Amino acid sequence: MNIVKQAGTLVLASTLLLTAAPGVWANEVVEGKAISMPLAPGDGKMQDAKITKEQALERAKTYITLPEGFALQSISLNGYYTMNGQNLPTWNISYTRKVKDQNYGYLSVSINGMDGTLMSFSLNDNDPAHKPSYPPKVDFKAAKEVASTFIAKINPEKQKELIYNDTEEKAFRTPLNGNYVYNLRYDRSVGGVPFGMNGINVSVNGDGQVTSYNYNWQDDVTFPAQITPISKEKAAQLFHDKAELSLQYQIPYSARGKKLPIISYMLNPFSLNAETGEVWNPIKAMNGQQGVKSLTDKPLAAAQPANLDLTKEEAVKKVVSVFNLPADFKLRDASYNESTDPETAETSSSWNLSWTIEAEKDAVSKVPGRSAWANVNSKTGEIMSFSSYIPAGPDAPKDIEGKIAYADAVTKAVDLVKQQLPAYTDQLVLRVQSEKDYTAEQLKQLRNWDIHFNRVIDGVSANNEEVSVSIDRVTGQITNYNFSISSLPYPKQKPEVLAINKAKDLWLAQFDIQLNYTLEDTGYIGGIPIEKYRVMIAAGVTPPSSASTTSEKKVAKLVYSLIPKYNRDAYLLDAQTGVWRNSQTGETISLDKIVVSDIDNHWAKNELQLMLDYQALDVKDGKVNPDQLIKRGELVKMLVIAMNGGGGGIYYGAERKASFADVSNSSPYFAYVENAVDRGLLDGGTDFNPDATLDREDMAQLIVKALGYKALTKFDGVFNQQFADAAKLKQVGVAAIVVGLDIMTLTNGQFSPQQEVTKAQAASAFYRFLQKRSELQDQDQPRIYY
Repeated sequence: MNIVKQAGTLVLASTLLLTAAPGVWANEVVEGKAISMPLAPGDGKMQDAKITKEQALERAKTYITLPEGFALQSISLNGYYTMNGQNLPTWNISYTRKVKDQNYGYLSVSINGMDGTLMSFSLNDNDPAHKPSYPPKVDFKAAKEVASTFIAKINPEKQKELIYNDTEEKAFRTPLNGNYVYNLRYDRSVGGVPFGMNGINVSVNGDGQVTSYNYNWQDDVTFPAQITPISKEKAAQLFHDKAELSLQYQIPYSARGKKLPIISYMLNPFSLNAETGEVWNPIKAMNGQQGVKSLTDKPLAAAQPANLDLTKEEAVKKVVSVFNLPADFKLRDASYNESTDPETAETSSSWNLSWTIEAEKDAVSKVPGRSAWANVNSKTGEIMSFSSYIPAGPDAPKDIEGKIAYADAVTKAVDLVKQQLPAYTDQLVLRVQSEKDYTAEQLKQLRNWDIHFNRVIDGVSANNEEVSVSIDRVTGQITNYNFSISSLPYPKQKPEVLAINKAKDLWLAQFDIQLNYTLEDTGYIGGIPIEKYRVMIAAGVTPPSSASTTSEKKVAKLVYSLIPKYNRDAYLLDAQTGVWRNSQTGETISLDKIVVSDIDNHWAKNELQLMLDYQALDVKDGKVNPDQLIKRGELVKMLVIAMNGGGGGIYYGAERKASFADVSNSSPYFAYVENAVDRGLLDGGTDFNPDATLDREDMAQLIVKALGYKALTKFDGVFNQQFADAAKLKQVGVAAIVVGLDIMTLTNGQFSPQQEVTKAQAASAFYRFLQKRSELQDQDQPRIYY
């Protein structure tokens, strides 16, 4: 097992590490008050710092070359909660650069107060004069060299124990903006096997400048010896055999037109014990596992007609009756809200109610603040939510002594749901949990039993639709109730779906199998799934952990894990068609790099591939047809994606009136055309003709508008008009700008304004547009990294 990508000490010019300017340091030290602030969880005790303030400042100088103009702003000593539950003293140092009271950047450094190690560093440069170039000066390979050199300088001893994590690089796409940051991750390596909970993160911008560093390491972890893992091939077979897929309806809330449920296969993530091949997951689900049987086989009653129009008094009476509010609770506020859904034209209305009780009359808490809130659907009479709050008084016991058994709380919750929601009892499934799932320590802190009911329709879960009830473990009172069931048109019967083995193959193909160490933590991690937990660790974020003390032994476990290959947009597997869809829009997407068969020897191969990577060009039968004339809708889509830095999520709801009669809300070009209108690239009118072709002058006009130079084109006299075909141009200034900036070119001195544009010509022009836009970026705009 020596397949190790070692983080080497590749040498790059030191000017790339932080700044090309000579480093200078502040002459004056701004005093900051040193404080001790232990953070929970942990043992609540913070060790005394061994590193003084002066030593911390000197250490910071050795680690970081401070960019010119930055001055020390503050320094403080704080408790820093680390992964092993210690409250570690940390010196936090802050520097800023100000010019005439304008903040042009800040830099923060955290130094371990015990041994002087650099824990973290972050640089934010807001100087508008520092404009990034496009394409970035350094590519991913060069950024890795910069990061490796920085680690060699900062932490040479630990560098020998690091292994490069290539997950980010595998998913990398050439950026569409010079304001770009490469995120490099180096996991701790133990005998050539990564331990992803420890390691180093380094960020490098497109100029080759290190902009952040984060160090996370535990020295008290015991790693097992002499374990022979099963083979990777055997693990792959076991993942396939043991993978559990569930059917789930998901709603693409950003879809054009009606939001219809999509039935999808979801993979429940898990790991394998690398020695035995058994399923292993250290994280217990806080809310239990979904049961298999609904509360009743058939609904107990028909749904209430949505025509009740409850008055305030009727809504108040219902809440008081259902939740037994005491007579000394006084109604403090009642507000009526009504709204109309722009897509369905349906009107909804509700009452928001709140009660409080005066402290001197409160025999329960005897302190101010006891209160309750509720929301009631005035059309159906359904209570949508209820919450009550009892503040802890000075005499409240530190530990909670529960008097209500979990089983009794479940019975009470089931009775409430049957009483309040009789029309849904055949679709509500109790999420199974047990009182034994909690430790004695957890029960001492647990005030409420939380009971959840998932909505399941003919065996298919409705994503994020549930009913939850909280029962006070001391009093047995219902403290919280939430009814999150939509009126969306779900199928009454489960549709025909792919065979489960086919769905498994599709899902598992999207993961790499990795042998790695993780911690044997049997506690709760705030309900966070293990995969999300690992992502947070890799990002340098410390997730909430179970209550633990520094005396607890940390033991690592050797496991096989599924590492996702695609980590950009949220996606789902359509269970009927087997295609991947964007979870938000419902649009079909490709999780793999788009490869076409007709650009290998094309003059615009790189430019076309860049647009393909961002799905700005459509592919049919494995071909993009680069020399085919581009349509107006395609070109606007390409331009908007380029201007948006490649980011998706352009969305307009049904309330957005179409700017053109022939590009309705259901058109695949709708969002891009409307965004182009909002950006001033298009003027709304009767027709846009999205399927029509366009000529070179049309494209030049769009590019000039995108650069913000439209107003200049009115002054023809200031431009070079030495085009052989200048008389054919509507505006000489448009052609002069794009030719002068080398975005478009002349052929034999002619601009050829009426020549129609191909996909390849558009991709090439937009690539050069991106280059020039970066050079001409408004100096008043802040520097934002993507």
